[in-house]
Amino acid sequence: METENKDKAFPEVLYDLKKNGMDVLQAVIRQCGRDELEDIIRLQGAVHDAVADKDTFVFSTEDELAESLDTDVCIGAYLDGRLIAFTLIVTNPCSPRNLGYYLDYSRERCQKCVTYDTTFVHPSYTGYGLQRAFLSIKEAIAIDLGAWEALATVSPDNAVSLRNLRAGGFEIAGEKSMYGERRRYIMRKSLIKD
Repeated sequence: METENKDKAFPEVLYDLKKNGMDVLQAVIRQCGRDELEDIIRLQGAVHDAVADKDTFVFSTEDELAESLDTDVCIGAYLDGRLIAFTLIVTNPCSPRNLGYYLDYSRERCQKCVTYDTTFVHPSYTGYGLQRAFLSIKEAIAIDLGAWEALATVSPDNAVSLRNLRAGGFEIAGEKSMYGERRRYIMRKSLIKD
């Protein structure tokens, strides 16, 4: 799988934010730059503050986010130039963040996996379909990179994210204690088309 991701820029796209009874808003979805680390951290904090069950949302550390901005694929949704949602794909097959290792995959199989590591949406913009839009975008990027399988974690208590992953074709591959002994499903989706 190709891992030189900084050279594979994701094209900027417009996305209509639609929610019942609300005006349609137009967001820009594009690859994030290293200079946006503070905005990403600020958004993550706002999302965490709004989550009722804190165990369903685990912070990515500043170091993890900085590393991903340098080596992985990080995508943001922007409204009027302000970051309102963020997602990232861990594309380095040797990274300890490659979830294939948690499923006891062989090194060869891990080489063909990507990890959909985190997605967070500002509380004011939940319900607009951004998680599902991000799933579609990440799948296209992963296939373009040559990945055969996408993996993700989700709290069994996070009904919205679990529903979005299942709607995106993911299935439960295993259950592990992760992120400080928090219960997580590891979700899996084949990216190989029959």
